[in-house]
Amino acid sequence: MSAMSSALDDTLLAISDPTRRRILEILLAGEMSAAEIAAAIGFEQAVLAKHLIVLEAAGLIARRRQDGKELVTADPAPLEIAAEWIDTNRELWAMRSQMQELSPDGGSSEQS
Repeated sequence: MSAMSSALDDTLLAISDPTRRRILEILLAGEMSAAEIAAAIGFEQAVLAKHLIVLEAAGLIARRRQDGKELVTADPAPLEIAAEWIDTNRELWAMRSQMQELSPDGGSSEQS
C-alpha cells in the first residue's frame, strides 16, 4: 500500500464519522482546548479522546499541552488528498458516462 493510499484511507475513515466531522467544524473557529470541544459536542472528555486519536492519526488535528490544558488545532491538509481523489474519480466517472451515451447502443448492456 502506498503512503498516499494509506493517508487517503486514514482521512476517509476519520471523516466517515459525523462526530469527527463536527469536531473539525468546531475547530474552524481556531485552536480550542479538549474540554471546550467536549462541552461543544456534549461528550465527556474520555469519549472525545477516542475521536481525537482517529483524527490525529489521519493528520487532521494536532494536539499540544499548554498550562495543563490539551489544546487542539485542525489541519485541513489531509482533506486535500481526499478532495483530489474524489475530483479525479468524479471526472473519470463523468467521462465514462459520456462515452456510454455516445456508444451505438446508447450505453445499454441489454442484448436483443
